[in-house]
Amino acid sequence: MQMILFKMNERCYLISADTVEEVIDTIHMTRVPLAPKWVEGLINLRGTILTVVNLAELIHIPKPAEPRNIFIMKQEEEKKGLLVEEVIEVIDIQPEDLELTEDSEFDY
Repeated sequence: MQMILFKMNERCYLISADTVEEVIDTIHMTRVPLAPKWVEGLINLRGTILTVVNLAELIHIPKPAEPRNIFIMKQEEEKKGLLVEEVIEVIDIQPEDLELTEDSEFDY
C-alpha cells in the first residue's frame, strides 16, 4: 500500500495515500470567526470552498513555524484540507511491516 510520509515538528508521520486526493502548497486562508481552534480557515481551491484543519492543533502538538502543504482529503463527496508542515515522499509499505504500539500515550 502507498503511504505519504510527512513531517510535523521534527517527527515523521504516515497517512494512507488512499485518503488523500492531492497535495497542494499552502495558500491564503480566510479565518472563520468562532470556529474551533483546530479549524485553520477556508480556502478557495479551483472554485470550491474547503475547510482546512490544522493537524497540529487537532492532535495537540506544537504548531510548526511554517506549514508548507495541505492534504486535500476526500470522503465520499465531502472534501477537507489538512494543514501539515512538509510532505517528504510517497512510499510503498507492506501491511505486515506496520507496527502500532499499544502502549502509546497518543491517540493517533
